[in-house]
Amino acid sequence: MSAAHKIYMSTLAETKMALHSVKHGFSNPIHGIVLGKKSDDDNADLLEIVDVIPVCHEVPTKPIVDMALRLADAHLQQQRGAEKNNLTIIGWYTSNASTSYDETPNLSACRVASSMSSSDNGEEGDNFILVLVTTSGILAAVSKDSSDSSLSPLCRVFQKDVKTKTFSQEVDSALVLQENETSYIISKAMLKEMPIYDFAEHISNFGSDEWSKMDWITNSAIKL
Repeated sequence: MSAAHKIYMSTLAETKMALHSVKHGFSNPIHGIVLGKKSDDDNADLLEIVDVIPVCHEVPTKPIVDMALRLADAHLQQQRGAEKNNLTIIGWYTSNASTSYDETPNLSACRVASSMSSSDNGEEGDNFILVLVTTSGILAAVSKDSSDSSLSPLCRVFQKDVKTKTFSQEVDSALVLQENETSYIISKAMLKEMPIYDFAEHISNFGSDEWSKMDWITNSAIKL
């Protein structure tokens, strides 16, 4: 990813990440898949984060990550065939278990991102990103002045450092673009208690009455 590469973050993606974080009270790290695409217009330096898929709310195990990625990839292939959707897996997102630490992503997330970015499962390694959902951003979204676009951003974006090969290089916040009303929309979504599910919940509730309602890949109940 070049130094001038801009990242656009959709309100839908940020809302899902915020709801996933809030649901588990920041007592556990959350993890999920980031979906996006290169810009369709002439702006080749724009990477769009369009949607996310929640995976788990604990330290991710390799079986959970591998299965979630396979199912997500199958879903994307199906969508491309039906709707000519060109979304791909472009990153991983997380929030830290500690409510007082928003500086860098947790080690588990960094390991997953490093593995995914160097694999051959469709992601473009140079453009692969790791998104950290911050406590300060969540608090800003639910503040009385949540319509103020100058408040702390919900997410910080990291990319792989060329020298260390780790996801320790933060993308300049000036290059991370979001819609002006994002914080306000997230605040409203939280007040409405929109349901969100991750892959781990889907597995643990197999056979229950609620299982069929746990639409963890699309979480279509989240309507903005």
